[in-house]
Amino acid sequence: MRSKFLGIGIAFLFFLGLEVIVRITDIHYFEQPEIFFVNLKKRFVESGKGTADIIILGDSRSMALAGYKKGDGSQYEIYNHSLPAMGPKYYRFFLEKYLEKGNKKPKLVLFAASPKLYSVGYGPPLYDPDGKSVKQNESLSEYFRRRFQEGIEKNFFRPPTPSTIISYSGKQDDANQILWEFFGHRYLHQFSLGELWNQYDGVERLFITAKALPLTYHSYRFRGAIRNTLSLNDWKVDSDFKDKSLFCESCDAIERGLCVPPISQRQDNLMIEDQIERHLGKYNISNRVKPEIVYFAREQRAKAMDAEKKEPVPSSFFEPDFIVLEDLIRFTKEQGIEFAFIYMPWMEVREESAETQFRLAKLKSYVQTHPEVGVFFFPKSSYPSEQFVDDIHYDCRGEKRVNQEFKEHILPKIVRFLDSKQKSN
Repeated sequence: MRSKFLGIGIAFLFFLGLEVIVRITDIHYFEQPEIFFVNLKKRFVESGKGTADIIILGDSRSMALAGYKKGDGSQYEIYNHSLPAMGPKYYRFFLEKYLEKGNKKPKLVLFAASPKLYSVGYGPPLYDPDGKSVKQNESLSEYFRRRFQEGIEKNFFRPPTPSTIISYSGKQDDANQILWEFFGHRYLHQFSLGELWNQYDGVERLFITAKALPLTYHSYRFRGAIRNTLSLNDWKVDSDFKDKSLFCESCDAIERGLCVPPISQRQDNLMIEDQIERHLGKYNISNRVKPEIVYFAREQRAKAMDAEKKEPVPSSFFEPDFIVLEDLIRFTKEQGIEFAFIYMPWMEVREESAETQFRLAKLKSYVQTHPEVGVFFFPKSSYPSEQFVDDIHYDCRGEKRVNQEFKEHILPKIVRFLDSKQKSN
């Protein structure tokens, strides 16, 4: 009996010691890049050291926009706080957290997200992302009532058969679960358990807090990093890693395959941090992709487009729901922050489609109902497909173009817009 308790005590002390070590060290530098990136942004916001006059909110495409220091082509400091695949709820929640943590209140929020992601409302609830059973979040009573009714209709004793089962590599799995595993960590690492509890209600609150609860233990939260510390390769950092980081901003170097992520996870994350700090939040994730994978992706995209020409996919001319924009505009107004909207260029064949043009016309009509909001368009809203690595993300040359046009055409207009607002206040 004594030996059993001794073993339990040793195990407890081991995990307690591990938890303490993980909390007091920068072990997140050993994490996978997606988790590291989100934690890097989280730590910056929670430091309360943000001083930007203008902050950019958006998604993985707008992450390609560079920020600016005062005097570096702008009289205002601009920082890009875009985050990849966080969903439409993140915008307001992130801004709330940014203000609550003591960062300097920005003069302007520049919204640069992809229209397709914020024109469909907040979408189905987290626990039913494809909206097969419900289209919006339920209260607990509504949920139990629905589940009980489903049980009567479908036989209580028959096991559920998800309609989202997919096959891959000889295995079967629920597509919703796969998507959650891939994207869910971005919610869970960006916000604390308490923050998530306050952001959600009903069944979504139970779902997200159940997912977040294990991450209160940092030894679980950074389990991937702990595993990577066991590899000597992941500890290695070249003394000239900042020079390599700078070198890998050259499109020639990227296209020649000289800028694939290093073997060392720690060095990879240090290079990510270097680029983010140097460009005030900018990081073009597609610059990490191997040239052969980019080539393969473009070949697949060309085949898909050819197939669409032969068998056109019916356009979904649904009535857009701009509640995400409405809530964000209302919140910024309550906080005394100006709001402006920037329409990011998209791939030519997609941007010029009838569906996209229909949605753009509705968006223009919507923003006219808010004359206080700034609206900015690039010289051309469509770029050649060669400047994208996939349907969404700019390649290196697309990134260079969008930043050059932003600096030359958009930034002066933003400065004039904000100056006029400052004078009228």
